[in-house]
Amino acid sequence: MRAEFRIEDHPLVLMRPRISFPYGWVGHIPFAYLAVDLLRPRRFVELGTDSGNSYLAFCQAVQRLDLSTHCSAIDSWEGDEHARRYGDEIYLALRARHDPLYGAFSQLLRARFDDALPQFADAGIDLLHIDGLHTYAAVSHDFASWLPKLSERAVVLFHDTNVHDREFGVGRFFAEIAERYPTFDFRHSNGLGIAAVGSDVPQPFLDFLAAATAQPEIYRAFFEGLAATLVSADDALPIGNIDVETIPVAHLYYRQENESFDDARMVSLTLPDTIGTLDLRFLLPTNGRPDYLRLDPADLPGVFGVIEANLRAVASGQTWIVNDLPLRLGHINGDRLEPSGAQVLRFASFSDDPYLEFAVGDLLADAPVHGQIEVTLRIDCEALVDTPSARRVLALQAAAFSHIRSTAAQHMDIRSLGRELAIERNATRQLRTRSETLIEQMRENLCAQLERMQNVQADAGVRSSALKEDLQQIGTHLDAQSSFIRSALPQLQDQHAGLGETVVRLQTRLDTEAEQSASTAHALAEQLQQIEKRLDQLNRRTLWSWLKPDRG
Repeated sequence: MRAEFRIEDHPLVLMRPRISFPYGWVGHIPFAYLAVDLLRPRRFVELGTDSGNSYLAFCQAVQRLDLSTHCSAIDSWEGDEHARRYGDEIYLALRARHDPLYGAFSQLLRARFDDALPQFADAGIDLLHIDGLHTYAAVSHDFASWLPKLSERAVVLFHDTNVHDREFGVGRFFAEIAERYPTFDFRHSNGLGIAAVGSDVPQPFLDFLAAATAQPEIYRAFFEGLAATLVSADDALPIGNIDVETIPVAHLYYRQENESFDDARMVSLTLPDTIGTLDLRFLLPTNGRPDYLRLDPADLPGVFGVIEANLRAVASGQTWIVNDLPLRLGHINGDRLEPSGAQVLRFASFSDDPYLEFAVGDLLADAPVHGQIEVTLRIDCEALVDTPSARRVLALQAAAFSHIRSTAAQHMDIRSLGRELAIERNATRQLRTRSETLIEQMRENLCAQLERMQNVQADAGVRSSALKEDLQQIGTHLDAQSSFIRSALPQLQDQHAGLGETVVRLQTRLDTEAEQSASTAHALAEQLQQIEKRLDQLNRRTLWSWLKPDRG
């Protein structure tokens, strides 16, 4: 009969790690210990290592259990848009911690994931952790590329399954492979997906998966509780007496007008020292002139001063001195202090992310669009808080100060409101005085207009009387004319009737005379025809007489 999985049989989960910034994976370190304990892998490979919190935890468990596991971390150690961009300082710091402790069974392989594939035999990896670029295309490609390298005992871990913004696609891909393999996932610290990919995964690990799947909330709460002993809930600060490796790093972000500050547009360098005056030199890539820069002088709370800032176009050598930095400031994550000595700007921050933003677009207006820009800054690191306990105190103090500032702002708002009310009250009195003056002026104007209207009305009355008399005279005249017309109308009608009869008689007479004239004309025409005929006869007779020979 198979024994039930018991978490208490694996006290390794209570080990304390040694960590460094960033802390996004720290919450899953207890499970990393458990995974190594349950799987006892022959070969472990991690794709994407950054500062090494996850990888060193796996190595720590291998060492504690005295296993013969061979470990490999594969990374370019340049960063990406989903993590951060950085230089050699992260890789070198990791080497300094890793090599003395785990160099006997572990290697840091600086390469692209695909380029490293030929160095690993097929079916040889028992535990694979994928934590590279987090887009759906990238994670699905990484899984498919390394799948032939996995053994029949293989388990694959996916970080960031619970991040769904910035084009993260790990959660979507993990949901797809959950239809093919036994899986489980944790939701804290950005999420961690677990997939039993091999056909012969060790039984202790399968027992864990079965128990976690049967009681998911209990197991998630347990490991989230262990995470809370290592790092804050937002993965921003270490907790308790955990051993923290502090590597002070400065960052310079750059962006154009229509962009936001993002880790994809950032260059970094390790501080040459933690205290004193430091010269920082950042070389921006050739992807457009920046309009704004953001200096993060360290990843730690502290007091910082800026002495000078200069820009230089690498190709032409043209230089711009930022001699009005205080006037170019945007947001400062901290509190401004009075500058000291040669400083032009000074501020203190209780946050792990102190920074100041400033505008440079106008200075670089004549710089080549795609040329490299070198940014040099001389800063003072007056103090850095690098111990976790002190940083925790500062975080609490910052929260308290934030409350105090909020309360003070409310009081300031009340006082400002009182001043605004006094101003409004005075303005109201002035408005009332002006209104009374205007009303009096309007009353006087109305009285004057009323008097003018009364005069016009009186004048109109006089004119109305005269007009009535004229109208009466016209009416009388019209009445007389109407009477004359009415009396003359019958006579005109009689005359019109007589004239009509005369016209009829004349028309009749004319018609009669016309008929008579026509008859006379007809008779005359007949007579004329007879005369013409007679003349014709006479003419023929006479001609004949002339032609006939004389018979006498």
